[in-house]
Amino acid sequence: MHRRMGQPAAAATNEQEHTFKVTQRVLCSVCYNLDPYQAPPHIDSDKKSWAQQKYIIPAKGPASKIEIYSPEKLRKAAKDGCLYCTLVVAALAGVHPGWETEDTYLFIFLAAGVPAIVCLTFGKTRSVTMTREEASSTFGRDYPEGEDMTFIVASGSDLTPIEVEIYRPIIPEDQLTVGDIAFSHIVENLGFAEEISQHSGDQRCFDFIKQNIATCVTHHKCGMGGALPLLPGRVLWIESGSIARIQLIEPKNIRASYIALSYCWGPLSPNTYLTNTHTLNARKAGIEFYDLPRLFQDVVQTARTLGIEYVWIDRLCIIQGDNEDFQRQADKMDEIYGNATLTIAAASTIDENDRILSPRNERFRSYDLNINAEGIGSVKLRVRRLSYAFLANAQEDYGRMSTRAWTWQERLLAARTVFFTPRALKFECRFHSIWEGFDKDRAGRSWSYQLENMTYDTWMRLVEEFTSRNITRPSDRLPAISAVMRRVSKSTGWRPLWGLWADSFIEGLCWASSLDDQCRMNPKRWAPTWSWASVEGPISYHSKPNKELDENNPMIWDLEFLSLDKASGLIKVAGRAVFVKLHATIEPERRKFKYKYEVRGRNDEEGFGVTPDVPLKPWSGNINGEPVSTAIRVPYGEKAPEQSWTAECLMLLVGNKKRESRVLTLGRSVAVAFAWERIGMTARNIYPATFSSSTRTVIEIV
Repeated sequence: MHRRMGQPAAAATNEQEHTFKVTQRVLCSVCYNLDPYQAPPHIDSDKKSWAQQKYIIPAKGPASKIEIYSPEKLRKAAKDGCLYCTLVVAALAGVHPGWETEDTYLFIFLAAGVPAIVCLTFGKTRSVTMTREEASSTFGRDYPEGEDMTFIVASGSDLTPIEVEIYRPIIPEDQLTVGDIAFSHIVENLGFAEEISQHSGDQRCFDFIKQNIATCVTHHKCGMGGALPLLPGRVLWIESGSIARIQLIEPKNIRASYIALSYCWGPLSPNTYLTNTHTLNARKAGIEFYDLPRLFQDVVQTARTLGIEYVWIDRLCIIQGDNEDFQRQADKMDEIYGNATLTIAAASTIDENDRILSPRNERFRSYDLNINAEGIGSVKLRVRRLSYAFLANAQEDYGRMSTRAWTWQERLLAARTVFFTPRALKFECRFHSIWEGFDKDRAGRSWSYQLENMTYDTWMRLVEEFTSRNITRPSDRLPAISAVMRRVSKSTGWRPLWGLWADSFIEGLCWASSLDDQCRMNPKRWAPTWSWASVEGPISYHSKPNKELDENNPMIWDLEFLSLDKASGLIKVAGRAVFVKLHATIEPERRKFKYKYEVRGRNDEEGFGVTPDVPLKPWSGNINGEPVSTAIRVPYGEKAPEQSWTAECLMLLVGNKKRESRVLTLGRSVAVAFAWERIGMTARNIYPATFSSSTRTVIEIV
């Protein structure tokens, strides 16, 4: 039996201990005594607190985000006797000595039953006050009427924020002290946490995995639930109790638990360990454990420890170089990962030559903060760096795995995944996620949970993440998302169209090439130009809703989707369009050129900036005997122009708000007579009145 009180400080070194005397509990105006019940409540634009976004907790639970843009206030409050400010100062000093001398600001996140999370961010801040009119003009948004608005402007830094949690440890009841019991009220608002193993191969880590699999199978029933899944058509068999006996087998209608591996490939060489037509029979005859790459060895060892006899690894279970076998297996990815008892995500590795069972970084060890109750004893807290990036976006950082398109799909499809990260394990199923060291009541939503509650907004964000990831063969871009789209279609009834949905087609057209990393043309045409899959590179959507701002200024969609030719991808739409001149200004820079694209009326009226899908160029020639001058995408392998140019194109209104519009920029299609091709996107700066004199017309886009 365990009691949640305190823990002796014997595990910490003398250099890591901090002791504080108990003083009268007066509410501090800086840290609010780290009490979420007394600190100002935090609610974001989605009307959710930070804690509701991170964890599965009651909606009415107290949560606060304390912003301290002048750390000197924190240090002064600690010096003046605030016990809780002193805890925060000491915690930061323990993990990052000398932080007081640097330009920083910090946030403290509080919630009922959760450890206090302190995020120290590097950089300078200043406040700027604007009227509502000034703010609307500056940010291109309509803000509700009211008082002047004050913004905190932070100058960023390349330094990674220091993120720590202050928590109460869980200890056996027979180790409780009088101080732990008598003065527990002093820290009653700080949540509990367990210790994190210093080696990912410790038995405690395997127990963590087993317990979470059992919880998911029993209570969540993700994937197959408690039923044994059908084994994939080709899988590794690991003989129970024998480290030497491994075989590649081709089972037929056999049900058993199995593990799937999600990882990043290293560069191929003649010595790369894989299965191809030449090695297939040898793999079936038997595989030597020590011939396997180190990652595969650790996966086999993990499977043995968990009592699972079958493992699926793409490099060994798909015949490499056999395109037919690859296509058959690619079509089954949703079944392979969705039915697996567990997917191991090798987030701590670069490739298959690294290990996942290894020691962890000493910097992430925990240490004690002792609160001394004079003459009675002490109440113990513990502090450690967070094992995950708290301020990062929801997709978090899983090393090289976060950069690959195939692992994006594998994570979304998997029923249950354990991430081996450099700092801790993370278990994720379709119902929730939980980090090693978390108290069991501190689970959060899983990333794959998005597929269970899909919205068009969610899909757009997923596509943005997907296109930012790398893929070895551009031709695999659509196959790498197809299994996810099939699963979404099955649950929602939506109809997929080359990475978009017919049910939200107009909104789906509003993608744009990233300004920071412009897209590139594909070697071949694998999708129509209106689809983001027609280019290679990161895109962003300009049609994602903003609930707070859209209430007063909603987007009105003007374009109408009429029909689709499934064979060619040609669509017919009805909308308002204007002919314009596209001006490309090209300025030489060191070892490259800087391109600026702007559209103007035929009489050179004031222009608007265009975000090109890829670099563009002018084109002149005859199409069906008609002389045509237009702008087109620069073909794959061809250099972009090195001199400025002008060409005619078409602006097609997609939708508009009061002060802004979503507009497609189109050039004449060289391949299909009388049709147009998408070449760019314009958002925000074009006033709807630009299209007031144009009549609705039917336009074909390929």
